[in-house]
Amino acid sequence: MTREHDTPLRLYPKRSSAIWLLFTCSVFVTIGVKLGVSGEWPGFLCAAFFGLGIPVAVIQLLPGSTFLVIDAEGITFANLFRQTSLPWSVFDEFFVVTLRQTGVKVREMVGFNFVPTYDRAKLGRAVAKVLSKCEGALPDTYGKKAEELAAILNARLRGARGNEPSRPRPERT
Repeated sequence: MTREHDTPLRLYPKRSSAIWLLFTCSVFVTIGVKLGVSGEWPGFLCAAFFGLGIPVAVIQLLPGSTFLVIDAEGITFANLFRQTSLPWSVFDEFFVVTLRQTGVKVREMVGFNFVPTYDRAKLGRAVAKVLSKCEGALPDTYGKKAEELAAILNARLRGARGNEPSRPRPERT
């Protein structure tokens, strides 16, 4: 009999995000080139900067470039074909992190903290925790709301540990 946390779950980001990035960067490149050709040299700088976003958007649209796999061993996520795998034993908790700019909510992400015995990148994790209230974060919510993805990950984490469901943790801002 297969338990729910043993069944691999593969999630992908919304394609609309990459398409929106491609469209926005293309518009700004066009505007920058037109300004540059008309004698406004900062237009070329604008075009060059936003031109960097075009290959990123195209790569995000390629199959296999960005995903999250949740299985009995842990999680594997890829961003621009760079894969990272982490076992359940290194995670303490998953939670929603709200990013704010001058008090205005900009984005919600799934953040996580490592178990105290995890000894990799201690200084970097400490700095990240001071700045963002988490030691790490997933690069995307993979088509889910941040709260939903955090709940899925915490359920799988508890299942991997053999624990009963615990009380929900408050949202961190």
